Amino acid sequence: MSTKNVVENYFNAMKEGRLVDMQKYVSPNQKYWISGDDSWAFGGYNSPESMGKLWAIVAERFPNGLNLTIDSILTDGEYAAVQVHNNATRIDGKIYDNDILVHLRVQNGMITEQREYLDTIMINELFCGELGNN
Repeated sequence: MSTKNVVENYFNAMKEGRLVDMQKYVSPNQKYWISGDDSWAFGGYNSPESMGKLWAIVAERFPNGLNLTIDSILTDGEYAAVQVHNNATRIDGKIYDNDILVHLRVQNGMITEQREYLDTIMINELFCGELGNN
């Protein structure tokens, strides 16, 4: 499977809320980095356990899921750059609206590295901050 096919399948599974299917495309030894080193709980390199916690927060705070739009996928050999737009409504009515760039490496049909660049101030507030009252 080509780099572009792996990346498209991974993001389509994410877009459709098929979180278990996403793992079919990810190496168990994947390196996952999110911008904001030391500025929020998930900034920097993340273990599979910390990524599981992050997805649990998403499921809890955004029960209707994330509306993910894949704006572009550019590939060069085993590397891909994916521009996505995410928006969702948190359970207390606050809006999550973020443009994200993800740089990935695909080796032997599996994603082995991801670097995610996003608005860390907004994501920290909405994913890790206190919930407001409706």
